[in-house]
Amino acid sequence: MLGCYSALMKVPAAVAALALLVGSAPAAAQGNPASSAGQAPVLPPADPTPTLPRQPTGSAPPAYGYPPGYGYPPSSAYPQGYGYPPYPPYPQGYAPYPAYRPATALPYAEPPVVVPSGRWRLGVAAMIVPTGTLSYSLNYRGEALLAFSGETAFTAGVRAYVQGDFLRFGQVKVQLGLAVQVLPTIKWANSSSTANNHAFSGSGYEVDLLPELAVGVNVLPRLRLAVFAAPGYSFLAASDLASKVYADPGTVRGFVIQAGAEISGTFGQHFFVDGRFANQWGFQGGQVRSSTTGEAADAEVHTNLSSVQVGCGYWF
Repeated sequence: MLGCYSALMKVPAAVAALALLVGSAPAAAQGNPASSAGQAPVLPPADPTPTLPRQPTGSAPPAYGYPPGYGYPPSSAYPQGYGYPPYPPYPQGYAPYPAYRPATALPYAEPPVVVPSGRWRLGVAAMIVPTGTLSYSLNYRGEALLAFSGETAFTAGVRAYVQGDFLRFGQVKVQLGLAVQVLPTIKWANSSSTANNHAFSGSGYEVDLLPELAVGVNVLPRLRLAVFAAPGYSFLAASDLASKVYADPGTVRGFVIQAGAEISGTFGQHFFVDGRFANQWGFQGGQVRSSTTGEAADAEVHTNLSSVQVGCGYWF
């Protein structure tokens, strides 16, 4: 009896000890898992992503999809209230883009005419003297001893000149100039209307120094019309002017004046051409001496020459 009682008393004690052991095991695992040397490690749960089936050979590659819940990390988004800084405003009245206007056909405009800007012209001209007259008189103590008049033959010469615009009033120009004119050959013969039918023929050459005053107007930007007068001094070297009683006068000299009209045109900034129609009157004189008595007499020569002049030069 005593032995059965002892055995029965040990059963409740064993159950209580087992219950205490079972209850203290989870608490120990939560407090210090590493201290449970006898327990197996806890494995992570299995990946919930389903495994894609293998595609058969020769088919298109699988379309890989993003797993559920995939998205960019929150750091890639702008923070709340973020914005670009405002651009500075345009100034008042400024239009960044002009208003579009349809293209319109502009009227044709002539290019500007290039005209010389300088005042001075340097040129040379050829002279043609188709006709003229020359008269000669020999006076002794106020009395006319001999008088001849004849026509001059066709001749030519050359004229070099410089001109400058002295005053400008709009299109009107007042110009001054200086010319040296040379007629290398002048020939004359008796005129049919000569009262004295003595032999009258001869030749000579003439050199004229001609200051000039002209007034012109630009009828076009490149075209000028002018009238001029050129009073000057002339030298005429002549021979066979008198009869054999008196010697040749040699060189007679005196006043000469030339007047006429001029037209000139420019090409570009510097080059120009001009043409003239002029008439010249000469009043030359000198002394001659008798070949027999040695007495002096006064010789007077009057010339009247019409000419056409064509020249060119440089405008500066």
